[in-house]
Amino acid sequence: MDLFIVKRMEANETAFCSLWTVHIRIHDCADLFVNEKLVGDYFFNRLNPFVCEDATAAIEEAANVCLRKGMDCYVYIHDKNTDVQNCLSAAGFKWIDTMQTLRAESERVEYDNEKIHVVRVDLRSIPSWVDAFCRSFDALEWKSEVKEKIDLHFKKMILLLSYFRVSNSSTEPAGCAALFPNQGLMGLYCLGTISNFRGRGVAKKMIDVSLRIAQQRGLDLLFLQTFTNEGLFPLYKKLGFRFVYKKRVYALKRNSN
Repeated sequence: MDLFIVKRMEANETAFCSLWTVHIRIHDCADLFVNEKLVGDYFFNRLNPFVCEDATAAIEEAANVCLRKGMDCYVYIHDKNTDVQNCLSAAGFKWIDTMQTLRAESERVEYDNEKIHVVRVDLRSIPSWVDAFCRSFDALEWKSEVKEKIDLHFKKMILLLSYFRVSNSSTEPAGCAALFPNQGLMGLYCLGTISNFRGRGVAKKMIDVSLRIAQQRGLDLLFLQTFTNEGLFPLYKKLGFRFVYKKRVYALKRNSN
């Protein structure tokens, strides 16, 4: 594992999360990202892996910030950091998921479905992308907040929207993705498919388009994250992605006390 590439991947991920959240520095040694309007989300809402002299104090402060805001508190920890994991367990946190980071090893995804068309989103089609995102992730209540963040940071991302031809004269939005060039790498985020179109190759098509865009920009590394609970790692492996590293996700729920 190339630690320099891992650090750049983590920096890309942190920069992307910061577009959607408020950054709060904890004890001058840890970074907390929160957005009270993205209820229940633990990709954007998180305390990043940290190195603090007093890990327990940092964890307690992050938990207090979240609980004061009426939010659950989520903490990401590198898989082998048992000391901090023990601190989290002692503070009442539960291990709820694992995030795996994968990198593309192939230049193309050998798949083509003529019924699927992927376009780059322009300003006029932002509402369509927002709708596809919220439907893909079953989060319709996030619509206004997602649109606000996309409007604010549109120029920093490359938004993709897929359409599926349902008849000779009609297409419907089928999925979405957000590409984020940062740290000399291309992060692939928000890859989602609307439930009616799952299992038809929509995500494969968007990954293929993402690989092409990364190559066009001279970025030879495309990466993404997937959660163990989603069960998508075997799919990404078939599409040419290779495991790089993983982090555990711990949670302290508001009603756990």
